Amino acid sequence: MKFKKTIIAAIMLCSVVCYGQTTYTIPLEKLNTSLAVPAMTARDGVVYVAYRSFDWLRQSDQLQVVAYDLHARKVVKRGTIPVPKVHGPRASSGLALSHDGTMLAYVELHNPGLELLISSKDLAEIRHSNVLPFTDQDYRRGFAGFDSADRLSLMSFSRDFPRHGEDVPRFIHTSTEDFKVISDTKASSIAKAVYSNYLAWDPIINRFWLPNSGGNVLQYNEEGQSTGEELTTDIHQLDAGAIPLGQAGVIAFYTMVSRGAVASYTNHKSHTLELSCSPRPYGASNDHAYAGAICITQPDRLPEAGGDRVLTSEFLLIRTDGPQVVWRQKMSAMGAGDKDYFGWASAVIEHGDKKVWVVAPTKSPELAVYEVPLPEDEPTKSEPTIH
Repeated sequence: MKFKKTIIAAIMLCSVVCYGQTTYTIPLEKLNTSLAVPAMTARDGVVYVAYRSFDWLRQSDQLQVVAYDLHARKVVKRGTIPVPKVHGPRASSGLALSHDGTMLAYVELHNPGLELLISSKDLAEIRHSNVLPFTDQDYRRGFAGFDSADRLSLMSFSRDFPRHGEDVPRFIHTSTEDFKVISDTKASSIAKAVYSNYLAWDPIINRFWLPNSGGNVLQYNEEGQSTGEELTTDIHQLDAGAIPLGQAGVIAFYTMVSRGAVASYTNHKSHTLELSCSPRPYGASNDHAYAGAICITQPDRLPEAGGDRVLTSEFLLIRTDGPQVVWRQKMSAMGAGDKDYFGWASAVIEHGDKKVWVVAPTKSPELAVYEVPLPEDEPTKSEPTIH
C-alpha cells in the first residue's frame, strides 16, 4: 500500500513539473562553461548558437557557431570564425537574427569590442568591426538585436553633462553595411535622473520601458517622452527586470528574498501573479506569448550569515497574458565574465504549433532541450509583427 501511494505521489508531482515533456541535450564542442556561456537565438524551429572556445592557457581567438534544427533534432550547420584574442572569462552581449533571416549579429561590448555579422546560410563571416560607437561616458552598455530596418541596435546609460551629470538612456542604430551610426538619440525628455535597475528597449518600435521605483513600469519613446502606456501594480519589491511584448505590452519581474511577483501589461490591462520564489528574466518567445524566469529561494538573513546561498532554483515558463506559470523545471542561471563585465545567459523559448521548446545552457558543455506539449487552451503560435 505504501509503495502504491509513493507511485501516485510521483505521478502527481510530475503532472505539475514535467507533464509529457521530452528532454535531450545538444553537445557543444570546445565549450568551457567556466570561461564563456553560449549566446542563442531561434526562429522557425532552428536554434543558432555562438560561443568562444578556449585553449589550455585560457586564451580564445575563435568563435564557434552552430545551427540546430529542433524538428529534425540534428545539427545542420557549423562554423568557426576568428575573433579578437582574449584571456580568461569572457561575456557575450548577445546573438540576434535579422528579420529577413539572412544574417546573424554576434556582439561583445567591452574591450576589445566586436560587432560581427555572420551569414545564416553557411555560418561564415560577412564583416566585422572592432570600433564601438561609445565614449567613456557610456556605461551599462547593451545590444538589443536588429531594428525594423535590420540595423544593429545598441544602447547605454550616458552622463549628460548639460543636465548636471544625470544619467540619460542613449539609443544607437548602426548600418550593417559599414557599421556607421545612422541615428544616435538620448532620452533627454525624461523629467528626472535615471537610477533604474534596468531599461527594457524594443528597437523595432523605438520604445522602452522603465520602472518608476513604485512598482509601476512606464513606456517612453527614444526621446524620453511618455507614450501613456503604463503597467500599474501594488507591488513593493525590488525591480528585477522586464521584457517588452510588442507595441504596447510588457512583463516585469519583482524580487524580495524568497518571494516575488510577475506582472504583465497586455491589451492595456495590468495583471499580477505572486510567487513563492524570487524571479528574474530568462528568455522570451518571438511571438511574445511566453516568457521565462529563473526563480530562486534563499535564507532570510544577511549575506554574511549565509543569506546569499541559493536553496532552490527553477525555470518558470510563463504565459504572458495571465500571467500564469504553465511549466517549471529545476535549473540554475548561467553567466560568465570578469570583474569589469559579467553577462547572464538566457534560455531560448521557441513556440511551435502544439509545443514549446525551451533550450537552456547547462554547467556541462551542452545545451538542455525541453519539449513541452501545450494544453488545448494554450495560445497558438503567431508571427511577431514588425512595425
